Parts: sequence; structure tokens; C-alpha cells
Amino acid sequence: MSSSLEQSSSTPYVSSYSKRSPLGALFSRTLPSYSGQYPVGVHDVELSIPKQSFGNFKHISMPDAEAGLTIDTVMFTLFYPATSPHDTSRQAVWFPRLRQTIDGFLKMAKRTPNCIYRAIAYLTAAAAIWGTAFPAIENAPLMSPPPSVSKWPVIIFSHGVGCSRLMYSAFCGEMASRGYVVVAIEHRDGTGPSSRITAEGGIERDFYWLDWSDLQYAKHLQMSVLVLLTHTSWVDLEEQPKNDTTLRHVQLEVRKAELEHVIRAVYRISQSEQVPQTRFSRGAWDWTPWTCIDPSNPIMTGHSFGGSLALAAAASGSFHFSHVIVFDPATQRLTPWKGQISSPLLTINSEEFSLGAEFTVLQEVATTASSWHTFLLRTYKDILMSLILIFLKAGATHPAFSDVFLILPDCINRLVGLAADPLHIIGLTIDTVVKFLESGTEDAWEEVRRVDSRVVVSGGLRNLGELIKVQPTSS
Repeated sequence: MSSSLEQSSSTPYVSSYSKRSPLGALFSRTLPSYSGQYPVGVHDVELSIPKQSFGNFKHISMPDAEAGLTIDTVMFTLFYPATSPHDTSRQAVWFPRLRQTIDGFLKMAKRTPNCIYRAIAYLTAAAAIWGTAFPAIENAPLMSPPPSVSKWPVIIFSHGVGCSRLMYSAFCGEMASRGYVVVAIEHRDGTGPSSRITAEGGIERDFYWLDWSDLQYAKHLQMSVLVLLTHTSWVDLEEQPKNDTTLRHVQLEVRKAELEHVIRAVYRISQSEQVPQTRFSRGAWDWTPWTCIDPSNPIMTGHSFGGSLALAAAASGSFHFSHVIVFDPATQRLTPWKGQISSPLLTINSEEFSLGAEFTVLQEVATTASSWHTFLLRTYKDILMSLILIFLKAGATHPAFSDVFLILPDCINRLVGLAADPLHIIGLTIDTVVKFLESGTEDAWEEVRRVDSRVVVSGGLRNLGELIKVQPTSS
């Protein structure tokens, strides 16, 4: 799949990225400008879908709630090349629902959101990120592609645990500024801090972080009546799960269903068809110009658990992707791996990820791809657990690929272990992704330093911000 990048030599690379203040977004209240050749627009879409249920558990804290996980809507944000905006004051807000998001983070940290915790959390969050925006213009018109590009290629992005669709605005916006339409999914599977769902009829509800310890799994015989009513496949569990693995497997199935509905919706949009939007999507939106996008073979991307979805979907046979790109994929959620990936695969991994068990599983998964390129980003001065990771849920997500370190001041970043410039890390990531999509051949990586995976797991490399191509370990 070609992009506008192949037609223009003006697209900047790492050395051309805008400067970032050492204070992050503390005073500017905006993320760094995108460095591609196109202005970026952003548009939120929420659609009604047929109701589906997954899983065989009851919610202990909500005994009257429906069993398992139920979805009847899907939501995503479109990042896209836009016509030059006249009103730049309409920049998108990074956390549009700050209070509910903080409540969700408190749930993730297993802190009851009482008055004391809320007061401390709200004041801290307000001081750090209140009103922070990213440089995309809400509801700007889609730009028509230049004559050299028939249609804009489509990227689908899936966020990690503890995150949301807008927490990767740097990656999504940068790709949009280079001539891609990025579809960032908001997963309603209980892996995010908070998501507001607008159901049919305009009824709103907030869906918060779902902790595995709040779930009670019923045995098959006890649930037989409910099975008949909901037509759901239940698993006969002899004992209650002792960690989140069972829940994550259910949530992965939810994500696959969401992905299917999102791809179907984007295809209808590309045909200028109206889609059944909920009241969340403000006003009538004209999809007529959107016939210039090509979702026939999208590029599938994801971070952490979103990377798990990308790999699982690519191997399922139900989806057809031109490329698959994953950042620190949570591969242990996919064991035992039995799939085959027919698309070219790119993996970019943080230093912390490369020293864990996930990297070993990743090598097993990647060998089943039609081609595989994996890179390591050396970003930490020490291999230690970030305070942010501990707050969100230790080991669940790796913030270096998200917007988090772009917003925080450098002094905080260094305290939690990130010694490299976060904008440089994003730049290396974007440039590697673009190079992969343009060629994907070994010739494209001639100047990149290479090591085999035994050196990676030894942890002996310490050049901050360095990009390293990892070779499979020779036998």
C-alpha cells in the first residue's frame, strides 16, 4: 500500500521534529505540533451495533448487572489529513472527561474514590493536564488526496490496558499528518479507566475499569438457564481464576468483535453511506468526501494489549491487513500460540519489554509472519518499574509509546526512569513505521545497528534513544 510519503521528499524525519519544552505541557497546555506536511483533523464517531455478550461471570459489586461483558455500541476517533483550518482554537482536548477518567484511575489503583482521594487526585490532575489539547482541529473537513495518491490509506489503532483512544494522539496525529487516515478505537471492554456510552435513545452511562477480583465465575450447570436466554457460550470453571488471564481472554474476544464492527463501519463510510450514529456524534456529518479513503486492506496497529488484538486478529483468518505493526505487544495473553500471520509484521519494543517473558513469546509469534522486522528502543537509564506503571497497574502498559511522557516535565520523566527525550522516541517510532510501510525490505535498514536477541535479553546496551534492529537468535 502506497502513501503520500512516497510522492514527497519534504516529509521530515527525526532531526526535523519540533522542539519540546523541558516542562512538557505544564504551561503550554498543548502537545508538540505534528511534523508531517498536512494539517490534521479529528472527528469522534459512536455507532449502535447489535447487542453481543461475552463471558460467564457476574459482577460482585454490581449483582443486578448483566452477566459477562455486553456491547451495543462501538466508538472510534478519526485522525485525518484536513484542509487548512481557519479556526485553530478548536484543537481537541486530550482528556475531555477528566473527572470520570480520574475516578477510573482510582479504581485501577484499587483506591475507593472517596472525598479525600478524589480531592487529591483532582487537584493533581488539574495542575498537570487540565485543558491540555493536541494539535488536531475538531471536525475539520477531510482533505482530498493529491493527484499522485488515488486514496488515503487507512490505519486502525488499538490502545493498551489503562489507556484510551486519545492517549496515543502523538502517534495517530503524526501518521495523519503524513497522509494516512487513522481509526483509533475506544474499547468498551473494561480495560480503560472510563468510557461514556451513549446507547440507543440517547441514554448515557459510564463504563469504568473492570478488575478481575470483582468477578465471580459461575459453573456451567448453575448458568444453564442464562445460557438459554443469552445464547452465550459459557466455560465450565472448576475454580475461580487467581489472576486476570481469564478476564483478558474474554476482553480479547470483545475487542475482536469491536474491530469487526469498526472495519465494517469505515468501509460503509468509504462508500459514502450513512452509519447509525448515536447522539454522542454531534450533528449531521457529511460522509460524501470520504469516498477518497481506502479501507479494503487496512494497516493494523496496537500497543500492549492492543498489540495482542492486532496479532490475534491477523492470525484469525477473519481479517485482511496489508501490514501489522505492534508496540510492546502483551504476547503472554496469546499463549499457546497456534496462529499464522500472513501479513508483514513490524514490532517496536521498549527496553523494559525486551527483558521480560513477553519478548520470548513474541519471537515465537513473529516467526509465523510472512516477514518480520523487530526493533528495540533503548529509553531507560535503569530497568525499573515506573511509578506511573505502578499507579495504573504494575506491568500492564508501557507509556513510552503513548502521550504520557510528552505531557509530563522531564524531571518527572527521569524520576520514573525515562532518560531519553520522549519526542525523540516518538520520532524514531514514526520514522521506523513509515520506512516499514514504504518498503519493508532489508535494504531499508542497512544503516541501523543490529544485534541478535541474546544480546537484547542480556541488557548490555545502554545508548539512550538508540534504535536497534534485533536479529532472531541463531541456533
